[in-house]
Order: sequence, then structure tokens, then C-alpha cells
Amino acid sequence: MDIPSIILLGALCGLVGAFAMTAFMTAVSSAFSERVDMVRALGSYFTGRLEGAVGLGRIIHAVSGLIFGATYLLIMHQMDALTFPYPIFLGIGFGFFHGLIMCYILMIFASMRHPIEEYRKATLEEGLLHLVGHIIFGIVVGLLAGLLSLGF
Repeated sequence: MDIPSIILLGALCGLVGAFAMTAFMTAVSSAFSERVDMVRALGSYFTGRLEGAVGLGRIIHAVSGLIFGATYLLIMHQMDALTFPYPIFLGIGFGFFHGLIMCYILMIFASMRHPIEEYRKATLEEGLLHLVGHIIFGIVVGLLAGLLSLGF
């Protein structure tokens, strides 16, 4: 596959992965706590209010999914690891690493600077849920990358 195809397919895989991660986080937030609603927290970080935050949060998360999906696939392609089972394992690893970084940002940076008071109380459990969400993102991207590589 050529690089533009990798970027396009990676972006599409990332969009699906972001949707899967958002679905997981939404399900957890409805059962556990509104504070783990990642989309709402992300949107309200930039708007400074809860009204209208979900739409902006979804847009930001979808664009992030496009970018990180393309990045994951470019790295997998450069490693010549787009055949099963490598993309799944790499996706898990990338998602874990990415999740660790985002947990750090959530726990340290965002919790101290978030404009909404309820999001300034990030707990270890919330950080762990975000880590699991990023691993889900990586699994979905890796699985789709492996499936798409079968056709090329």
C-alpha cells in the first residue's frame, strides 16, 4: 500500500475506533458517574460550560481519532506489521501507551485547570477507565488495520 492509502485507511480506522471508545465511555458514564463522560468533559474544557459541550467534544474526539488512527497505521506500515496478528497487538500497545499519557494529562493537567468544578476531581478509577477506553481504541484500529490489509 502507498502512504496516502495508509493515511486514509488509518483515519477511517481511527474514526471507528473513536466511536467505539466514545460508546464505551458513554456506557460507563451512564452507569458509573457523569464525571467520566469524556466527550462532555472535553467539550466543556474548551467552552467553559456544560451547555453545548457534547457536540464540540464529539467533534474534537472524532478529529483526534482521525489523526491518531492515521498515525497508528503509519507506524504499523513502517514496521511492516500490517498482517495478522501484529496490528492487534500493536494496537493494544499503542492504545496502552497513549492511554497512559492521556491519564497523566487527565489526572494532573486537566483536573487542575478544568473550568467546571466537578471535573477538577479526577480519581484513579476515572483515569483507569480512560486507559481502558484508549486500549479499546487501539484494539479497534489494529483489528480494522489487519482486516483491511487482507484485501491489499
